[in-house]
Amino acid sequence: MQRRAAAIYFVFFLVVGAGAYAYIGVAEQTSQPQYDLDGTMVESNETVAIGETEYTLNGIHRTEGEHGSGGELVSELTWTNDSYVGTGSISHNSTTEYQNESYRVLVANETGVSEFTLEAQQNVSAILQADPAVENTTATRDGTEYVVYRNNDTIQPLAEYLPEPERRTVSEGETFPYEGNDATVVNVTTSEVRLEWDSSEENTVELIEGGNVTLADGQQYFANYHGEESVSLVPASQYSEYVQTNNERDSFQTRLNGLWGIAIISGLAALTALSTAYLPVRG
Repeated sequence: MQRRAAAIYFVFFLVVGAGAYAYIGVAEQTSQPQYDLDGTMVESNETVAIGETEYTLNGIHRTEGEHGSGGELVSELTWTNDSYVGTGSISHNSTTEYQNESYRVLVANETGVSEFTLEAQQNVSAILQADPAVENTTATRDGTEYVVYRNNDTIQPLAEYLPEPERRTVSEGETFPYEGNDATVVNVTTSEVRLEWDSSEENTVELIEGGNVTLADGQQYFANYHGEESVSLVPASQYSEYVQTNNERDSFQTRLNGLWGIAIISGLAALTALSTAYLPVRG
């Protein structure tokens, strides 16, 4: 009698557990909420065009989670901005290179200034060494630097001795070389000279699931991964639908976890019932 009852319980729990397990498999295949988003899909290490810009997706991989487990999917999206405008500035009374020579930048202290002057930097040591009539070094007296003549030790202020430095005038709208670029002088003030030039800029953004990024068109997108093979770049206007689907998937997973609990507990109960059939009977 004991074994017969144990067998009945064993079969009952086995059927319940097997049913729950079978339903889990079917539900995962047919009932899990799916994303219905209209985005641009990019495969790993492939290039795709969005608008007038081409984007390259660099290797999708999974980060390392806690205790060595798999983390979230990430990748990098790169593109070149060919319409990038570089900017720079040169301060008044600073030095800059022009045609392989060093010049001082001078801006007149006046209202409505629109040009600046390049004044060649003079190599005082070289000028003195090239003139046999003067000493190779200067002398300083009362804060003034002097040139010393060899014959009679007479002196002359260095500023009076040196020849007029070469000067060039550059106006707003003209081209001026700046850090290897053919820049345009766009604005001159009493404190600085501002320049701009056409250039290109390499851009890289990291894509994480649901993370927002701004692309070359100035629009915001978010990433939606399809495993480790591809990711969709979806306009931010669809983010509310994405969040709703995530909530539905979380609810669905909670129900699946409950079924897993039923399957596991039923399995353990079936084994317990089966083991009781072999317990010794008193009397």
